[in-house]
Amino acid sequence: MRKRKSPLVRDADTGSLLELLMVVAVATILASRAFLAATGYPEISPGDLHIAHILWGGLFMFSALVMVFRYWNPSVRRFAALLGGIGFGLFIDELGKFVTDNNDYFYKPAIAVIYVVIILLFLLFRGFAEKSELSKRELQVNKHLRADLGDMHDTSSKILGLYDSTRRKFERIFDSTIAIRGFVPVLMTVFVFLNLTQLGIIFGFISPDWLPMKNTSGISIIGIAVSGFLVLAGVFYLRKSVYNAFLWFKRAILVSIFITQIFLFYQSQLTALWGLAVDLVFYAGIENYIQKNMVGNSSEG
Repeated sequence: MRKRKSPLVRDADTGSLLELLMVVAVATILASRAFLAATGYPEISPGDLHIAHILWGGLFMFSALVMVFRYWNPSVRRFAALLGGIGFGLFIDELGKFVTDNNDYFYKPAIAVIYVVIILLFLLFRGFAEKSELSKRELQVNKHLRADLGDMHDTSSKILGLYDSTRRKFERIFDSTIAIRGFVPVLMTVFVFLNLTQLGIIFGFISPDWLPMKNTSGISIIGIAVSGFLVLAGVFYLRKSVYNAFLWFKRAILVSIFITQIFLFYQSQLTALWGLAVDLVFYAGIENYIQKNMVGNSSEG
């Protein structure tokens, strides 16, 4: 039976557009919270009115939709992704006000819920990018559309140019750092040491002052313990297969990012933010090694 062609045509730039939207959304959340904390949470409103920044978020998202409906140009769609990211960041940042009966912006679980939403969107968007390659028809439509309209940089704004140049610079710095001889082994040594130290603290074997965990409890403790045991499994694999050891290390990091960090954000936003940043650095080093050594090792494990 002949497979029916889908009438839908996917955009070849979907991955980069969604990446831009998510990066800008996260940056907006962090910038908004940092600004409000630094300025004492002011109410910038006339008289008795309170214009919440969720309204500005809605305005940015609406503007992004109008641009997408109005223009086909890839550069305009990228600018719409930028505006949409700002809007979504401002919108989701006020989640606490709309899940509590007293409009509490400081509702403690809100930041953990925001983190979960970001993670779920990341997984969804990654699924879009990895689901399947574009068909010949989709590639032809994209090619002809871009040929008629010009490339995606035909009317790019300075803001998007800054984002692109910053992204490329970051990638170059990351690639050159990872390529330094001995960097990844040192990074993994630190990673293993920290995880096994946390495991030792949980079971009461050690209690170093430089790694306090007194504010850590509940499921986050379980997550840390699971990560520790996965790292321990990786250590045992080191003699047999470094590649397989790194696969165990990757599982440990994923448990930390997708489970432990959720509850750490609930308990302490600042601590969790630093912890997430460290996890992402470790993950980047691990994933880089796995990708470079995948050929010839894919059947192991």
